[in-house]
Amino acid sequence: MHDLLKQLACNISSEECFIGDVQTLRGENMSKLRRVTTAVSKKDKLVLPSMNKVEAKVRTFFTVHGPWRIEDTLFKRFLLLRVLVLNYTLVRSIPNYIGKLIHLRLLNLDYTRISCLPESISSLKNLQVLSLRCCYDLHSLPSAVTLLSSLRCLDLLGTKINQVPKGIGKLKLLTHLGDCPVGDGSGNAVIQDGWKLEELSSLSQMRYLCLVKLERAAHCSRNAVLTDKRHLQKLTLEWTKRGEGSYSKEDVSNTEKVFEQLIPPHNLEDLCILRFFGQQYPTWFGATCLSSLMSLILRDVRSCMELPPIGQLPNLKFLRIEGAHAVTKVGPEFVGFKKGDPVCNDFVAFPKLEWLLFNDMPNWEVWSFFEEEVADDGMGEDGAAEIRKEDAQSARLKLLPRLLELKLHSCPKLRDLPRQLGKDTACLKELSLRKLNKLKAVENCPVLPEVLLIGYCEGLERICNLPQVSELRVFGCPNLCHVEGLGSLQQLWLDEDMQEVTSRWVPGLQELHRQLHGEDLDVYTKQLTEQYTSCGR
Repeated sequence: MHDLLKQLACNISSEECFIGDVQTLRGENMSKLRRVTTAVSKKDKLVLPSMNKVEAKVRTFFTVHGPWRIEDTLFKRFLLLRVLVLNYTLVRSIPNYIGKLIHLRLLNLDYTRISCLPESISSLKNLQVLSLRCCYDLHSLPSAVTLLSSLRCLDLLGTKINQVPKGIGKLKLLTHLGDCPVGDGSGNAVIQDGWKLEELSSLSQMRYLCLVKLERAAHCSRNAVLTDKRHLQKLTLEWTKRGEGSYSKEDVSNTEKVFEQLIPPHNLEDLCILRFFGQQYPTWFGATCLSSLMSLILRDVRSCMELPPIGQLPNLKFLRIEGAHAVTKVGPEFVGFKKGDPVCNDFVAFPKLEWLLFNDMPNWEVWSFFEEEVADDGMGEDGAAEIRKEDAQSARLKLLPRLLELKLHSCPKLRDLPRQLGKDTACLKELSLRKLNKLKAVENCPVLPEVLLIGYCEGLERICNLPQVSELRVFGCPNLCHVEGLGSLQQLWLDEDMQEVTSRWVPGLQELHRQLHGEDLDVYTKQLTEQYTSCGR
């Protein structure tokens, strides 16, 4: 905003908005005041000035930094508050008098040190948003929470809640429930260790739902816990990471059964799976139930030996797979093929995927999109004896036609990139390869991207015949001794520690660039730490 416009806006709003120390306010200045943002010392309590019986009509109150304590006077003088934000303060408790703020719509206590909420909040019948993110001292919710009939958002992200009141199903208008602790319903009639999955069935307006501690969930009596939530767009399913030791067979079997019952609605757009310790994905994990899915994250799914068959999801744009430690091979099942399935001429694998990341897969060795069957057809004049079935398949299939960015990080045993990757991915703009220690060559890829980032690939020896690459960044590759066939290269970024090995092939790249473009190639040399940051963007 231009300074003059900003000054004009401040002048116009000066009577309604205040930012600063509330001690400087006077009663006569407060009759028109609607919004207050104040800053106090972290060790001070919040003290309001005398109002001399002036009626305060403040609607919004923010605090910045402190204080330790909030006095009743705040609530007694600002009875018309709609928005109260005390986040990132050192507040340890909320006075019971907060129940008098019957007009309150939003209460934000994120990152405070509160250890409990008063039961008087049950009087806040107009409260729509209760945000309790990262309240690390808060371990239980009062029964009053289930009486907030207008509540739309209950956000517990990062807050380790152990005890919850029974009856969350009463909150019929709830649309956002973050870090909802799941339990088996044990405990007394009022307080329990987590909400049973059945209790969530009546929350039909849900748009965002995050279920945590799913290892405690009991087998459901019904399968439609999530299926009938026609408005649900984002779903996170999270299991708690176990320390030392493995899970029992009973634990694995139960978590697989629970996961099988959490069938999402067809309108789901965003799905995140965290720390699932079962050995197989549910049967609904495919194009039928996830037809609207646009974003999928699989993180720390360490026991599944195969990736789910998601190559035919028609709307998937973002895919991130991390910590799949048991996976040794990614093959046709990932695309959606079963052994022996014919390939249709109009088949498209990952038709709308734009961003793909594989990270922390230490046992992954082979990546292919088709079965590699070799047939001996006799010796020809040139000595060729092999005809690959995958060549015939790839000729009839479109693969990743819209992929823009691919990252392969910390996959130390992966030996080769799929041959089809450099043939079909015509839209690919950036390829990042990091810590692929077994990878020896990146070559013969006619449509490989404009930007190629390679780091800490200790076994890499060759980068050849990549006509589309215009920017190459290389660091931590001590054995890279052969680089050629980069006719479109405009920028070369190197690590200082590679000067000895790069002296073998940089002159050849410079000469090729002069022949094709009549000018010198731009070569940049940086420290290893700087290059690492650039390559990890």
